[in-house]
Amino acid sequence: MAKKISLTLDFTSDYSVIGISCHLKDYRLTFNLNKELNLHLKRIDDFTLVEKKNESLHYSVYYYHCHETNNNFSLVSNHHSERKLITSLRQFDYFLLIQNNISTTAKKELIKRIKKVPNILTAFEIDLSSIKNIHNLLAEIELQFIENKKK
Repeated sequence: MAKKISLTLDFTSDYSVIGISCHLKDYRLTFNLNKELNLHLKRIDDFTLVEKKNESLHYSVYYYHCHETNNNFSLVSNHHSERKLITSLRQFDYFLLIQNNISTTAKKELIKRIKKVPNILTAFEIDLSSIKNIHNLLAEIELQFIENKKK
């Protein structure tokens, strides 16, 4: 009898996620974050989530690769008229995903600086282990980034 081997990918150790609540449009928030954090986030193709009914939901994404720290920063919207991207975190309007390791002190400083941005209500680090199906979502986002880099 053949043994079944399964592979489980864990992206949670590679990512830090900061949830941001604000009333700003994505382009305005991006402008303010770029200014305050010295980032260069730029709009890339929307993240497309295909629902079970073959309905596509689009979420705006802004991306920046920092050559100095080798970190990837992505600002992903949590809004769509049909539903939130991560329904269990509906209190957040945007997620700042930081790929690769970032120290705890640097993360705290980053959150502190994000909270200084005008019109941002709050920002918190999100514990990825508490979110159901986060592995699938991060894998899909990762694949989209790879496709964007090819273009």
